[in-house]
Amino acid sequence: MKRLLDWVPVALGIVLLSTLVGLEWRRTIRGQNDFVALYVGGKLAGTPDLYSRTANEAMITSILGASMESVIYTRPPFYAVLLKPLTLLPYLAAYAIFCAVCLFSVVWFVVRFSKECPALPIFTSFCIPVAAFLPQGQDTPLLLLFAGTSILLTRKKRDFLAGLVLSLCAIKFHLFLLVPLFLLTKKRWRVLGGAACGTCILFLLGVIAAGPHASAQYLNTLRNPWINFRTDMMPNLHGLTAALNGGARVEAALACAVIATFLWICLRTESYEFLFALSILCGLLVSFHSGIGDDVLLLLVFVTIFHSSLDKPLRIALAVSLTPLPYFLGVPISVIMPLLFLLTLILAAISLERRHIGIVAVNQ
Repeated sequence: MKRLLDWVPVALGIVLLSTLVGLEWRRTIRGQNDFVALYVGGKLAGTPDLYSRTANEAMITSILGASMESVIYTRPPFYAVLLKPLTLLPYLAAYAIFCAVCLFSVVWFVVRFSKECPALPIFTSFCIPVAAFLPQGQDTPLLLLFAGTSILLTRKKRDFLAGLVLSLCAIKFHLFLLVPLFLLTKKRWRVLGGAACGTCILFLLGVIAAGPHASAQYLNTLRNPWINFRTDMMPNLHGLTAALNGGARVEAALACAVIATFLWICLRTESYEFLFALSILCGLLVSFHSGIGDDVLLLLVFVTIFHSSLDKPLRIALAVSLTPLPYFLGVPISVIMPLLFLLTLILAAISLERRHIGIVAVNQ
């Protein structure tokens, strides 16, 4: 009976998230979301039109029977090649497989890591980003699968393979910008070597299968300002400074402060998982482009912090960011979420400084 009661909050959370998804059920069922850009990317892989806005929009219209504003393929060339097999299927069949794989990634992560973090099922069931990835057609749950597998491999001392798997996170590399920095700082050469080898393989795959022109076109696409038109929905420093009219200099200063704080933390601890979690948190902050669906990665941050730190304020700050509370305060997501992330980073620094002071005091 007690076990059954333990799952009541989880069931309530699932009902809540299902209700939120149901608000856009017609678009979700028809696949009228960002997945169509991934499907089109697979279709156009190997052609000069992979990053052509005109070609993308024309194909999207032919698939959905309607246009979608500013939805085109903007991912690395190699990812379009990996998506190619899905395009052998009709669009809705490919979409169903995509959704199933993403759901499997979330379920696998929760089942595998709930043993060390018993609160994980509850927080997952109430996590708005988990509800957002399906209606938005986002593939961020795959990052949970890749990064979670990488952590498990490092626990088994299979560092090179862990880095190799981690390289798959390059499908959204901008969310992992600080991971190589902490690997270099802590001299985790085998993980770094595996990640470098995996990245090179993926790059070569893109060059060979998508064409040598694709990489240059990809960089030009990233420079195009229209892909960042919804700054009010970006829970990062870019969204925060845009909401507060801070400008590029303020954003650059905040990003430098975040990176400097992260480097300082790297000097205060040897905990691989703790630093891995904070590198992702800081990556979410400094990424120039991210959305609510990308915050699914907070589940990974929560698990690794829960596993490697006993500091209650730090855990509470992370727990709050996983609840629906920040989304219903009437404050823009582009303001409240980055502030919560910054608070978490500050609490992590304070926690480590207290521990360092305590160790020095004991040694004296």
